[in-house]
Amino acid sequence: MFQHLFVNESYVIVFVLVLIRISSYLLSSSLFNSYQVPAPIKILMSLMMSLIAFETYKTAKVPVDGLIMILAAKEVFVGVCLGMLTRFFFFALNMASEMTSQALGLSSASIYNPLSGINSSLIEQFQGTLAILIFFAIQGHHLLISAIFQSFELVSVSQMTIKFGGLGEFAKWCQILFEIALKVSAPVVSSLFLVNLGMGILGRAVPQINVFVTSFQVTIVVGFLILFVSMPLYMNEVIQILDLTQTQMLKMMRSF
Repeated sequence: MFQHLFVNESYVIVFVLVLIRISSYLLSSSLFNSYQVPAPIKILMSLMMSLIAFETYKTAKVPVDGLIMILAAKEVFVGVCLGMLTRFFFFALNMASEMTSQALGLSSASIYNPLSGINSSLIEQFQGTLAILIFFAIQGHHLLISAIFQSFELVSVSQMTIKFGGLGEFAKWCQILFEIALKVSAPVVSSLFLVNLGMGILGRAVPQINVFVTSFQVTIVVGFLILFVSMPLYMNEVIQILDLTQTQMLKMMRSF
């Protein structure tokens, strides 16, 4: 009659393993790791998501001996890899913003960014905030949450070994990052290159014009004009980055 007072030991181990993976994922992901998200909210989300996942995968057969530490290390590895991958492609937008700031001559105009906890340029903060708004508008946070639940289907809690073949794709993903950054910053950078080239030709043709002083105002005006004209392209690029993130996350989970 007192059996209902006892908790199944395997259930406790499964819940702890699920909690470790989800906590590692949230703490290393792109949005949930923000300094503006309070620690109690992160803990509450980890517990809530772990309880939901536990109800589905609580029947997993896990050992109750010393191999638990190996399973815990595997869960930390899987959670951190998936979480870092969500941040990986958002770094491309930061690189593109830095390229745009340098082209505009505003790279030194930096203030404290509460999202990242470091100083960043004004262009980076503007485009970063816009990317986050687009991300939530297209239900991107649902994708991040569903990805961690789907990982339990592709990489079971009871799986003792993992494959490291997917980690070799990180070098290729770095190349994709630079390609995305160049595509996002290309309208402003290429336009300002033509403006500087024209101002250089004008300075050689008319030496009386102080090109060094005049080019700064022209660069700012043309740069911001191109920046706002190309805003729809930036929004489309953010959506493509989200689709690419989903594809790469599924590819990595299948490689484990």
